[in-house]
Amino acid sequence: MSVRIRALYKQIAAVYNGVVDPPVSLGIKLEIQPQNFETEPDWCHHRRYHSRRLQLHDPETLPDLPFVSSLAIKSRAYGSSAENATDVRPLSPLVPLQCLVHLPAVQEWNARWLWERPMPASMPSRVMREHYTWPWEGPLRDARHEFGAAIMDQEKHLCGKKIPASLTRAALHFWPFFSLPKHDQSVARPNLIHPADKDPVSVGLCKLGAQLSLFDVRAVVTSDLFPSPEAPADQQWSQMRRFRLEFHTLRPDGRWYFVGPGGEDPHDSEEGGYKISDTEHYPRQTDPDEDMELDREYGDDPECFVEYRLDMFRTEPCRDRIEPLLAAFAKSLTRDNMPSLDDAELFTHLWWYPSDNREVEGYDLPMKLGHRWGVKFIAGRGGEKKMKDGDAAVAAAAAPTPPVVQWQVGNWRPSEEVMSLFESLGRQEWLDLEWDRYRCTAGHDLLGNSESSPI
Repeated sequence: MSVRIRALYKQIAAVYNGVVDPPVSLGIKLEIQPQNFETEPDWCHHRRYHSRRLQLHDPETLPDLPFVSSLAIKSRAYGSSAENATDVRPLSPLVPLQCLVHLPAVQEWNARWLWERPMPASMPSRVMREHYTWPWEGPLRDARHEFGAAIMDQEKHLCGKKIPASLTRAALHFWPFFSLPKHDQSVARPNLIHPADKDPVSVGLCKLGAQLSLFDVRAVVTSDLFPSPEAPADQQWSQMRRFRLEFHTLRPDGRWYFVGPGGEDPHDSEEGGYKISDTEHYPRQTDPDEDMELDREYGDDPECFVEYRLDMFRTEPCRDRIEPLLAAFAKSLTRDNMPSLDDAELFTHLWWYPSDNREVEGYDLPMKLGHRWGVKFIAGRGGEKKMKDGDAAVAAAAAPTPPVVQWQVGNWRPSEEVMSLFESLGRQEWLDLEWDRYRCTAGHDLLGNSESSPI
């Protein structure tokens, strides 16, 4: 991979410099192909699942391409789902950053999937669930810490360079879009923050946001994503015009923002999720004998072809955990700190798809459906532009509109303290929940990318 990326950069530079009348700018789109290997006679399931992330060797040798205005990197697979990442070769989050810093005039960065899988695939087959498709905790944590460190100390981690100041638009989706996720929300999850004090991804995204005008994020985050009103001016999102965050219902410390309708919250602890061990939570070296045994167990399992057993029951906000996130969001939206803001939203998707073993009597929730949950701030406009006499339609369209906060949270209401933060922003609107079997795939993110499978 490293050789090919270097060759591509050099070829692009040579071709561009050899053209008599080159375009003013162009975009780079890298696609990481699945690994090719012989399927017989040494075929084995584990060869289709990659646990360790590819690195870009000698990134400092990439040439600078000052005529490139956008970068996109994605993985391809043989028609498989991102749910279990079959055939997908994940990259270190440093790779797109190392490519980005060699584009001194880049304006846009699209990352439709930064190769995170916060939740394991909920397959009934033990071999498939715990071995082949397991998202190993160690590499997952390390990738998040690498990303945060690279953003916070760019010259140290990014070839002595910084992310170009020309970058103003970014769509960073750490986990992939699912029209219907296939998760078991009862399983224990690790603490991805430890040993750091704050979530590295949230802190890194906060710093990156200070130079952006359009920012579309899908990530497992904490309230540290949002700049504090007391932070210095250069740390505020003063350029931000549009912001959208789809946050995961799981926090990076292993606890959840949401619980079951009856308060169900298995494995919860004040200390967060389980600690990641250097021995237990990294993929082991290949053992041919173990591989053969696992292959036999998988082949003998009558449920090996049963795809998923879902248990998605977390539909009720946990006030102590969700309100700090909401409060940080509201505090960051002040006109002094975001004078150019048009709109900003924070949302997630909740599903009531409990397992057959879960008690559901008395909850009165539509079975096997989900809905969007979140809050959106629309800044409104001042209507200061002057209109020509008689241009009533244009004048009406440009009339002042007051700011509004739109809630889509069902019957839940924030505490008075949090509510007062949003009331200081504008009028409050309460929208009905819209239950559906699947998320719509016809939408787009803030940069115009289709909301559909990223592979």
